[in-house]
Parts: sequence; C-alpha cells; structure tokens
Amino acid sequence: MSTRRPRYRYIAFRVEGPRPFSRGEVLDALHGLPDPLWLVGFEHPLGLARCTHRKKEATIEALNGLRTVAGESVQVATLGTSGTIRAATDKYLYREFAAHGAARKKAYK
Repeated sequence: MSTRRPRYRYIAFRVEGPRPFSRGEVLDALHGLPDPLWLVGFEHPLGLARCTHRKKEATIEALNGLRTVAGESVQVATLGTSGTIRAATDKYLYREFAAHGAARKKAYK
C-alpha cells in the first residue's frame, strides 16, 4: 500500500469575457465540468487550477473547452503548467499582470 502523496501540477489560465468574473462564478463553471477541477486562485482575468500529473492533459483540454461562465460566453486560454504554485505564479501570472499594466503583486502564495 503506497502512502505517497499525489504529484500535483498547477495550470495558469486566462478568462476573456464581456465582463469581470468573480472567483465564485469561475469556481461554479469549473465544478460543472465532467471532471471537476480544483481552483487554487482567481483574480480576473487570471487563475490557477490544480490537478494531478496524470490528469494534466485532460485538465488543459477541459479548461480550453470551457465556453460559458455565469451564462456569459468566454474564451479560456491556458498560459502554462508548473509543479509548484510559486513557479506557476512567477512564470505565467506575473508576466500577464505586467502585460496588462498592473502592478506586480503576490496574487497567490
């Protein structure tokens, strides 16, 4: 009997839609998927989802296939994958914050 903990992957993504969405609205959309995802954090338009290393590809496909959030039509783009929250935040989310002219801040620990 193995007691190893799962090897998680953190997938950074961006939600483009007609209005800003709350964390709860995105969480409801992710829980409505056939294989619900774990939302680590979301601050419009950027988010971070967690999955196991074995479900990484399926999770990316599910995120890219998400078409509605709170009844609104959206486009979801995955930005990248990492093995830790810190690396995913530094590599993908800070870069996106800078591209949108926002101040660099720690969105996720």
